Amino acid sequence: MRRWRPRGIVPGLSRLPATGHERVPDPTVDGFVRAATRLVARLGAGGQLLVLVAEDDAPDLTALVAALAAQATVPFFGGVFPAVIEGTRQHARGGLVVWLPASGAPRVVSGLDRDTIQIPAMAGRQGGATALVLVDGLARSLASFLEALYDRLGNTVAYWGGGAGSLRSGPRPCVFTEAGVFQDAAIVALVPAAASLGVRHGWTKLVGPLVATRTSGNEIQELNWERALDVYRAAVAADCGREITEEGFFEVAKGYPFGLQKQGAEDVVRDPIAVGPAGSLRCVGDVPENAVLSILKGVPEQLVAAAGAAAAAARAVGAPSRLSLVADCVSRAIFLEDRFAEELEAMDAARGDGASQIGMLTLGEISSQGNGYLELFNKTAVVASVPTDEHVVTGSE
Repeated sequence: MRRWRPRGIVPGLSRLPATGHERVPDPTVDGFVRAATRLVARLGAGGQLLVLVAEDDAPDLTALVAALAAQATVPFFGGVFPAVIEGTRQHARGGLVVWLPASGAPRVVSGLDRDTIQIPAMAGRQGGATALVLVDGLARSLASFLEALYDRLGNTVAYWGGGAGSLRSGPRPCVFTEAGVFQDAAIVALVPAAASLGVRHGWTKLVGPLVATRTSGNEIQELNWERALDVYRAAVAADCGREITEEGFFEVAKGYPFGLQKQGAEDVVRDPIAVGPAGSLRCVGDVPENAVLSILKGVPEQLVAAAGAAAAAARAVGAPSRLSLVADCVSRAIFLEDRFAEELEAMDAARGDGASQIGMLTLGEISSQGNGYLELFNKTAVVASVPTDEHVVTGSE
């Protein structure tokens, strides 16, 4: 395999060279390899490939990695997600291959099931770059990983990404590079341009404040010194009029997440997805002990408007863009059902710059929220507008 060779980077570069993507409707190893080969043939061997695989009928990842490593002439990285996004449509089958210029090769960070995370040195240009971050969305120590990553790169880069994996099949290997397929791991890849970011969720406060008086990682064990499930059940049942059972918990909880209160900003949403031992509530992402929480409620019109506002915010603060990367929470799509198409349309319309809108449904979203600290979000729309040259290649099989 021909190794990554850095393309010359001009100091102060604010735009990527040409980029492009192809949708892969055929969910086979050969389908992804053909798309990767065509993109490299058109755009050259000085970049990297982002490979987004939708989980329905997904190919064997080990076989996919081996085939791409044998055929591709650039580094690649990617993950399996509940669905991929192209334009105003989501696709639960097939995938996307995206060609992006590279600032160093993608790096694997393992051990996201441990409390202490080691971040490797990041080769390549960092200042004025964007870190694309794909994580195992069901890993236990996502907060520790993001803290360690920010300690390594700080505010020298913009951050965009999200959690791979499946709500249906549970924990499994779900992110990959040419080095293999990984569980409890993250992939960090740098591109040599600083994206503009928009982060919004649109969920509204129902009950609170509440104090998470006992937690363990991503499990809330007590709220206000009572069993978390009991407190949550009483508050939500009073609003929705439905019985909340352990077996049917997610069917109700998808419309009632938690919000971690943040001074002067939207709450950071935590998505409760299951009932754990002794009436604890398992969330996507850590909840610090003694955190002040609210229980939030979803109103479809407000969620759609917030997604549009995220796209508008990403465009408003940046240079003209031809590439818009979207990480949108899978539970927003589950909650909105048929109306989720309105959310994708709102983002596409609000941007108004003709950029290609591509991305994925995620188990947790990652962003530095403008120039702020790196965060893991839930039930949130995160948009990165990446400044590029005019030439953008799109296509599908």
